[in-house]
Amino acid sequence: MTGLARAPCTYDEVDTATFDASQRFAMWRETGSLPMTAEPVDADGRQHFRIRLRKLSGVSGRFTDLTATPLTLTRENRHHARDGLDMVSLTLMLGPHAQHQFGDSGKLTVVQPGQILIKDFTRPATARWHTSSRSLNLHLPRITVENAVGDKVKRLHGAVLSGEGLSPMLEAQLRVLAKIASSPKNTMRTAALDATAELAASVLRYELGVPIEDEANDAGIFVAAQMVIRRHLSSNDLNPELIARQLHCSRAHLYRVFAARGEAVAKYVRELRLQRAYELLTRNDTRRVQIGDIAYHCGFEEPAHFTRLFHQRFGLTPSELRSSGSPPIVGEGTVNLSQSEPCS
Repeated sequence: MTGLARAPCTYDEVDTATFDASQRFAMWRETGSLPMTAEPVDADGRQHFRIRLRKLSGVSGRFTDLTATPLTLTRENRHHARDGLDMVSLTLMLGPHAQHQFGDSGKLTVVQPGQILIKDFTRPATARWHTSSRSLNLHLPRITVENAVGDKVKRLHGAVLSGEGLSPMLEAQLRVLAKIASSPKNTMRTAALDATAELAASVLRYELGVPIEDEANDAGIFVAAQMVIRRHLSSNDLNPELIARQLHCSRAHLYRVFAARGEAVAKYVRELRLQRAYELLTRNDTRRVQIGDIAYHCGFEEPAHFTRLFHQRFGLTPSELRSSGSPPIVGEGTVNLSQSEPCS
């Protein structure tokens, strides 16, 4: 379950709360941290203006977590002429209803909390936040999107994802990325950004009519399967049938996706469960928890079976590990837990 080394991500954060209240808007205008113009909705808004922008940048794309007081965000042709930003953005709105306008038409698109909107940074767009709000944004290079959907990329500007197929997985993954964007573990956040980009490509293909079991979607299905597994890791009902049902694919296709990556579904689940048990057994805040309860929490019904598997995997029993005071291990053969985190 090891992979090739990834180019590291960079993390930046700007919060106007660190400026004097009277200078916040002016200071923000000088930073130019957004690929669009941000204006408060009225004159009074400048007195209470605040933006917090957290940005993760990598080879596979960019992720931004934007929180702001009421404002209007505008991207015009002059912005693209100046910055040459050739990316497609998927925006998950977390706050109250936001209005979006695309091109010169007067038609407004109202995006509800939890919906994902697509924008093409080479084309004009305006967003109006009438109340303080937050959005999670994944910016993909145009070449990535074109490789996924071809010339249908022209149809994406202003579209709202249907919420079907793998879209709910993408929403969950964006929330995960927001939690770990500032993590000091660069390998973790880089892997998470790459995985999110792969999942987003599969989501866009599905939205444009490509069958979920098309080979081009396999990378995205693998990411989504990892998310399902982590979400249900403590459940005794976790099995290939449940995973496939969540992903809207057949069990046979799920097996093929894992096999292409040198994995078996059952073995992968067992490894994650053992890794989770190891972590819990070495944490100070779980030292009073019975080993049998930890085993059950990690999806093992029989303590004796758990102990046998644990010894085979780590070379010592759970009780021996706990008494040794060993720290958590990360090394050869361990599961990469950075692809996603447990989802609620």
